[in-house]
Amino acid sequence: MRLNASIAAVCLTLAAEAAPRFSEPEWRPDLGIMLPGLVAAEAVPTRLPKAEAYMVTSPDGKRRLEDRFDVFDLWLAATVRGRWRDADGNELQIARLAVRSPNVSPGTVGTRREFYDEAALRTIDPKRLDLRDEAVRAAAPVEVSNPVRPRRSNRKNLQDVVYYPSTNDNVLACAFRPRSPERKETPDWYLAVLSAAPGSDIRETQAWFDEAFLDRISVPARRARPEPASAVLPPVEATEDELLVRDVRNNVVNYDNWHCASAEDVLVVDNLDSSVRGPFVASLTNNLPRLRREYAKCVPTPLEATNQTAIVRVFKSREEYLGYVGIDKKWTAALWSPAHRELVLYHPESGVEKLLHTVWHEAFHQYLAYAGSMVSSSPWFNEGHAQLFENSHFGHEGQIVFDRDEQAASYVQSFAAELAQYIPSLLEMDYEAFYAGNQEEIAAKYRLAWSIAYFLEIGAPKLRYRPYENLRSDYVKALIRTRSMHEATGAVFDEQTRERFIAAWLDFWKQQ
Repeated sequence: MRLNASIAAVCLTLAAEAAPRFSEPEWRPDLGIMLPGLVAAEAVPTRLPKAEAYMVTSPDGKRRLEDRFDVFDLWLAATVRGRWRDADGNELQIARLAVRSPNVSPGTVGTRREFYDEAALRTIDPKRLDLRDEAVRAAAPVEVSNPVRPRRSNRKNLQDVVYYPSTNDNVLACAFRPRSPERKETPDWYLAVLSAAPGSDIRETQAWFDEAFLDRISVPARRARPEPASAVLPPVEATEDELLVRDVRNNVVNYDNWHCASAEDVLVVDNLDSSVRGPFVASLTNNLPRLRREYAKCVPTPLEATNQTAIVRVFKSREEYLGYVGIDKKWTAALWSPAHRELVLYHPESGVEKLLHTVWHEAFHQYLAYAGSMVSSSPWFNEGHAQLFENSHFGHEGQIVFDRDEQAASYVQSFAAELAQYIPSLLEMDYEAFYAGNQEEIAAKYRLAWSIAYFLEIGAPKLRYRPYENLRSDYVKALIRTRSMHEATGAVFDEQTRERFIAAWLDFWKQQ
């Protein structure tokens, strides 16, 4: 009996230690309320909405890509305004229930502008409890049932509060509506979902949540607010690119340790330490716009407006990076996510310089994705040119300089004749084949792909009659036309052209 009592006491102590702790309320301009937060919690940003590319032809015959998004994803991104998790596993999610969930069939897509124009007609009247419940069910991360009023429902700071029972014993889902000092103001409904740490007593957690969280929410008098609450809906004149930037900023605006920086057509969001952030962001925002112009010169495209704002998301740790991109991407150090239209990476132990060159690599993938109408390009072309730009810098006069990757160059020079026999196979590879094998075999393919891109940039222009001057632009045109990486390669490399190209490549590397 004493042993069992001791075990029970230990369990209660551990449960108490894991109970969520809440900080002093802070003004959240994006939410328009004073809100407590989880103590010692890390922000858990949500993924950007998934995009699909559509080709649009203007009356003058010019073609451009138009991104369209899953309408429900757009609504969820605009509604869920923050998510935090502490070291014990407690997780808090906050949503602002300002717009009705879209009444569309699954998979319906539209532009951001179309979504917000339609959302303006679907704002939630706080008195319509049926619309509140509809939004709660759509935004909650778990399935919830009909709302239940708590025994204590009269509060000075809240007009109303209801709980939504769920099938998960560790989850509290609570909708609340703050009370404003200005009678003319009608605050929105909000949804707080607390996923308590495993082993928590949910009744004790709810009692503590009522006292430490709900009772400390408030709306300051307008004259006392640090700044006005941001508008839920954007201006009607905002462009698609402006809406993209706005949505990405809103994705992190409620997180104290996340920052935004922008320059020209680049937006960086990061949670880096200040000592790292300063030099990294300055170099990134200064140089990436210049590099993106060099991408377009090197690999031209017939499409219009392909240099959409580059979204770069940087995590301070590998653990946070993997939590965001998924454990199936554990082999990556950075990636261009075409589905979500952002570059994602983390700060490596090797430092800022390595991180910047990783961005130059991944940002080329982003450019080529838009330049090639979101058709997957051949790895020899895509990875080769990404490596080319990764090993580049701007000279004293502002010109781009393509540096030799000495390790790759030494390898190619040592085995040039053997590699020349392997080039036809490399040209036909898809990504599954390119990434197959052990690390040494994959590295060899990267080096060979870089050597082809380096030859096209440095060696081919010196050939008589410049036979490969338009090869890269022709490849992109063929990619758009055929929508096939293999057919695009075949369009620029018939058997005779390929043989001449490999011979010229071999001569170049033998002379290096």
